[in-house]
Amino acid sequence: MATEGPGPGLQLQAGLQPELRALPGLLRALGMLAMTHAEVQLATERALADNPVLERAEGHPCPGCGRHVASGTCFRCRGQSGVSQFRDGPEPAVNPFASLEADAGVEVRPDCRHALDPVLAHLTSRGLLDCEPEQIARQHGLRPDQVHEALRAIRAVGPPGIASTSVVELLAIQAEALVNAGQAPDWLPHLVRGHLADLAAGSTAVVVRAMGLSEEQVLAGLAMVRERLRPFVAVETSAATAGVHTADVFLYRRPDGSLEVEVPASAWFGLQVVDLSAGLPAASRAKQWLTDHELAARRLLYQIDRRAGALLRITECAVAHQKDFLAHGDAGRHHPLTRTAVAQELGLHPSTVSRAVSGKRLRLPSGTVTDLACLFGKGMAARAALQESIAAAGAASDEQLRAELARSGFVIARRTVNKYRRSLQLDS
Repeated sequence: MATEGPGPGLQLQAGLQPELRALPGLLRALGMLAMTHAEVQLATERALADNPVLERAEGHPCPGCGRHVASGTCFRCRGQSGVSQFRDGPEPAVNPFASLEADAGVEVRPDCRHALDPVLAHLTSRGLLDCEPEQIARQHGLRPDQVHEALRAIRAVGPPGIASTSVVELLAIQAEALVNAGQAPDWLPHLVRGHLADLAAGSTAVVVRAMGLSEEQVLAGLAMVRERLRPFVAVETSAATAGVHTADVFLYRRPDGSLEVEVPASAWFGLQVVDLSAGLPAASRAKQWLTDHELAARRLLYQIDRRAGALLRITECAVAHQKDFLAHGDAGRHHPLTRTAVAQELGLHPSTVSRAVSGKRLRLPSGTVTDLACLFGKGMAARAALQESIAAAGAASDEQLRAELARSGFVIARRTVNKYRRSLQLDS
């Protein structure tokens, strides 16, 4: 008698097992797609602090763009200084804190000057201390007050946040520098010190209740953290250098005039998984501990790379539609482009494109940083056409202008014409 095969329900369940196993990772990757570059940076810093298997390669962030490099500046930023962006060859060694020792030597008390070298040796390439001051004192046979005096001198002459013991403290000190310069509200350092984890988790309501701020204030503070604070001390927080932002997407112009899109992936952050198996006992508990941490580290790298891959595809598609606009900067050359159209072209869901674009920043070949959303929409070209129509027609009514725009291929409502018209008058 023939044995009856599995029913359709069991067959479907068996066929879906690989997809079901992959689903949590895919969902986490899609969740990271909505994160900005600053939020990804924050997530990596937390992971580096919590996971001993995850580490950052030797080097430091490029002062120009934030890419992790072994030394000096990255090949892209060297290219912006007049050297070919695609030149090969070793980078010159650059110490971002080269003048710190001499400057701090003038500031420090004479009886503590000998403590400067040991303390400076504990500065990482990001400008953080790699251990607590008391540990430095014990390790080098110094008194704690000598170490603290050396740290005071270093912090007095160095950039805001130098010699901090944690990334959170580094960001908080940068926030205090902005407050002292009159460029940020006085509650921003408290927001950074007490509620970065809540902001990273999207729990703005928790911050609103805890700090007694409005939701608008909390969101404004989050925007300032993203745009003005950096998890390393190489970038100044003064207004003069505030234009150097790390973006989510970078756009470069090749020698032949074509455009190249780059999105920071795990290698951009210098992340790598290290093998700790040689230093662990053979006990099963130790092996399980190591396996769990390795999986967590590789999962983070996978999520960062999946985010970068999706954002790269979406941006490349949008850039292909907006070549003329990006080449000339003329709003009249802006091609009407919707997120839905890009989603259909790439075979994605429109919500995926919306999550990818929302809140992201685009660095143009000129170095200017703008919203990635500038590549989308229909209003930019319509506004430019309206401005030309107003200049040509003079005192025309909104309805007459609407009809003129329709003949040019811009079908918009009369009230939209009125809105654009008023905004043009405000801008002029």
